[in-house]
Amino acid sequence: MFSENLKKCRKQKKLTQQNMADKLGITRPAYTAYELGSREPDYKTLINISNILDVSLDYLLKGESNEKVFQDEAKKVLNDPETFLAAKDGEVTDEILQAALEIITEQLKERRKSDK
Repeated sequence: MFSENLKKCRKQKKLTQQNMADKLGITRPAYTAYELGSREPDYKTLINISNILDVSLDYLLKGESNEKVFQDEAKKVLNDPETFLAAKDGEVTDEILQAALEIITEQLKERRKSDK
């Protein structure tokens, strides 16, 4: 799954394998081995890949979309904002707030349906 997601994300960013290797400070054959699944990056390299491709580690490793991650974080905000904000040093992104708004909107729609 990782190798497929890696290749897909790289292509979406219009980067070559050589571009990725250069950004990671490794050889192109070493990078290619990640995409082929014959080699796995260490933790530090995995984080660098995530940052370069601007995707979450969850997406790279499991295929979970960023939207799902944002929705999960938004649920945390709605359920216990103080704990969440303390853990995130008060950093709530626009994406998390948007996901929270969408969750609230959906819950209100469901409540209105059940009230009828």
